[in-house]
Amino acid sequence: MLYEETRCDRCISRSALGDYSINPYIGCQHQCAYCYVPKITKNPEWKSKVKVKVNLHVTLAKELTNPRIKKGSSFFLSSLTDPYQPIESKYGLTSDALQQLLANGMKVVIQTKSPLVLKDLNLLKYNAKNVQVGFTVLGLDGNVKDALEPNAPSVNSRIKAMAYLADRGIYVFAFLGPVIPAWTDIDLEYLLAELRDIGVKELSVDKLRFRPGLRKELTEIMGNFFHGDLEYESQLAYAKVVKKVREFSGEHGILFTNPFSY
Repeated sequence: MLYEETRCDRCISRSALGDYSINPYIGCQHQCAYCYVPKITKNPEWKSKVKVKVNLHVTLAKELTNPRIKKGSSFFLSSLTDPYQPIESKYGLTSDALQQLLANGMKVVIQTKSPLVLKDLNLLKYNAKNVQVGFTVLGLDGNVKDALEPNAPSVNSRIKAMAYLADRGIYVFAFLGPVIPAWTDIDLEYLLAELRDIGVKELSVDKLRFRPGLRKELTEIMGNFFHGDLEYESQLAYAKVVKKVREFSGEHGILFTNPFSY
């Protein structure tokens, strides 16, 4: 996958996922088929080229001096792309942003599909009261995962990373979104049991959203796994998963969230 270095004038954005968000990269190497970010950003290179904001350190440091950004504000890493995609190993922009934010008294929520987050374990442990780490886990490993998340780390490696973090006192959550029929709803009981056993504190669920152009792509891929109308099947699967996860969370003292329930 191609990448190029670029520069940013601003790196902090307002976000519905927290007070603010930071996206150190433009584009994503994981190439998940259900990702609608290329559609809403109108970026045809999203899955083929990653742009690296090489001046992120200086830009972020300058923006954090803005008095409107209060100490204790929550920052989401990151809202559009995976902050720990493979290129993070080379550039370390997410690690740098995380360190700056915590040093300035901010709270940070990380969401990723990658065990690469473990490279910042010491920083996360030291600031455990101000960080949360979430992993997207839509189902267990198998053919659907390979088809829809071709370049993302295995689900098993994510679960192991979650267990490692949880064992060290870090707040860990699992994001089951978007719910994929014939995957999320099929092995849900086994997935939930694994997440409970490793000490996940929160389970969050979201529905599959059909941005323009995405329906056709997903229908072609998912045709190998079930026959029927994908939108209808996804609605049924979402309702089933929400009900099951809410009940499971209540039974086991896990926080249930449904942040995009509209």
